[in-house]
Amino acid sequence: MIRPKSMKGLTLIEIMITILLVGIIGSMTVSMDSVVQSFRMDFYNQRVFSSLVLARSEAIKRGVNVSVCRSQNGISCDTSDSNWKAGWLVFVNPNNNNVVDPGEDIIRVYGVIDREVTINLDAGNTVTFIPRGSPSVIRTIRLCPTDGVGTPIRTVSMTATGQIRKTSSTGDC
Repeated sequence: MIRPKSMKGLTLIEIMITILLVGIIGSMTVSMDSVVQSFRMDFYNQRVFSSLVLARSEAIKRGVNVSVCRSQNGISCDTSDSNWKAGWLVFVNPNNNNVVDPGEDIIRVYGVIDREVTINLDAGNTVTFIPRGSPSVIRTIRLCPTDGVGTPIRTVSMTATGQIRKTSSTGDC
């Protein structure tokens, strides 16, 4: 149909196609949120995993206990909270007192992470690896989004032999 030059506006078909495209793009945006959240959880899970692998390998290499603990300031362990999102550090702990003493090397400091993630150790405040490479106590670290319901959950766990594993699941934290 040829329109006269003076006619302006949209046809019903053009409006319907526009509404359809907006609906399709809107539904893709919602699904992308879960993908972004899953990638974020994988990233932080990898950071926790790599810090434990570092502690284990340093304990074997140096022949002394090496610990990982929550730390807000990057120079001492903090036992006031079980959530590690404030940061954590890996340090040489030859006397196994779970405290960074003068003269003990701090191997690596991991800073503050995203406020939308919680990182909790199952019990205690420190993970320690002995010179054989096994943990002094078997621990599990759980990473959860702060909204916590029906969301991606990541877990880093240790075995008695020192093997460190990452697992993924969904559910409530």
